[in-house]
Amino acid sequence: MTEVQNFLNETTSPQRTVKFQQIAQLSTALETRMRQINARPPAIDGKSTNPFVLAAYAELFDVQQLRQVDDIVAAAKVFSSIETAAGRVVEDVIPPFFGWQQVDSPGHTVLSEIDSARVVGDTVELVALKSGPMCINDSMVSQIANAVSNNWIDWSKHWGVDKVRYIVGMNYSTAKNSNKKDWHIVRLSEQRVAAQGVNVSSSCMTPDERRPIASSFFQADKDDKELRVETLQGRALWAHIGDSDDAFLQVCWAMAKCLNAEAVPPGGNYSTGEMREIVDFASRLHVPHVSDAEKQWLVLFARHFVDKLEANEAAGGCLI
Repeated sequence: MTEVQNFLNETTSPQRTVKFQQIAQLSTALETRMRQINARPPAIDGKSTNPFVLAAYAELFDVQQLRQVDDIVAAAKVFSSIETAAGRVVEDVIPPFFGWQQVDSPGHTVLSEIDSARVVGDTVELVALKSGPMCINDSMVSQIANAVSNNWIDWSKHWGVDKVRYIVGMNYSTAKNSNKKDWHIVRLSEQRVAAQGVNVSSSCMTPDERRPIASSFFQADKDDKELRVETLQGRALWAHIGDSDDAFLQVCWAMAKCLNAEAVPPGGNYSTGEMREIVDFASRLHVPHVSDAEKQWLVLFARHFVDKLEANEAAGGCLI
């Protein structure tokens, strides 16, 4: 696991001023793009709200006044509406910041299942960015697998290369938390290219005595063209896009720096599970040049990229 303590110490050291400046630039780019989000407040109109859910929530949490309902609905619905817009912010800002080309094309076209691209040697790397671990459904699995199997040769021609690497990327979370639909895109893509007569040189399924062992990728080739399809989640995705193991921490810190935040004291009671652990974890990060508020928000964001928080004092700091 990347050590947050070391990341912050190294990034704020005089020898790493370039990296610190890059994170500040990414923060500015994110803040500018986030301010363009149009977050409209919901209405009580039978479309934005569910009366049965309101009644159940009011009973479970002892809601007595409509003023409380107003606050709850506004927070929940605006939060939900921002999720889609935030995914677009990621596409617009982060991969281009790390040198990737943004691919913006109409739906149901050759390039419509690609968000970002770059050419590395004789390979074009293509990424489909997905908002989170539970956002892919069966229809999307089939649609993306069709796009891969039908278009990968055209993709190689479009970018003038012989090798295509297609990545289904989760913006955050981990392989453990995924609903596995991203992997089923890999599996179904393999099946469909194989049915077209493409040679599968490395399968995403390895036979075993009890049950097949799943792999996160497959590789195939036809004539002088080669294809690799895989899935990467959260930390691994940004490590690849940013060409750095700590790229996800760079993104998390850039987002934390966007905020006009105030620190909360360690301890206390929270309604959200693990929030207290996040605050306490951040309090153990000894980095004088970084504010307590930034450390708390950084850890809050980084928690979404790992399966658990770990404190390892023997290693000289706190690990994520």
